[in-house]
Amino acid sequence: MNEEAPDVVGAWAHSYEEDTDAVAVYRPDDFAFRPSRRPRRGMEFHSDGTFVEWLPGPDDRPRKIVGHWERQGADRIRITFPGGPGQPFVLTVVSRENDQLAFAK
Repeated sequence: MNEEAPDVVGAWAHSYEEDTDAVAVYRPDDFAFRPSRRPRRGMEFHSDGTFVEWLPGPDDRPRKIVGHWERQGADRIRITFPGGPGQPFVLTVVSRENDQLAFAK
C-alpha cells in the first residue's frame, strides 16, 4: 500500500487548547487564536528541508532554533539540528486537514 504523505509545509502554532492526551494540535500561524497568557510554541516546515522551531524564551518572546526536517515514511518526520543547540526528535503525523495539523504525543 502506497500511502501519500500529508503536506506539512508551512508555519504552524501550537493550539494547546485543542490537545488531547494522545494528540498535539497545530494551526497555521495566522489562525485567529483566542488571547492567551501562555506563549505558543511554533514550527515551520520549509519545502527545502529547513525546519524552524519557535520556543518561548525566558521573557516569553519567541526564540528561533533552525534545523532540518526529512520524511521517514508517510507519517514520520525526523528533525535534526546539525551544529545547533536543539536535540533531534521524530514527529508522527496523526492527521492533516485544511487548517489543522496533529502530531502524536
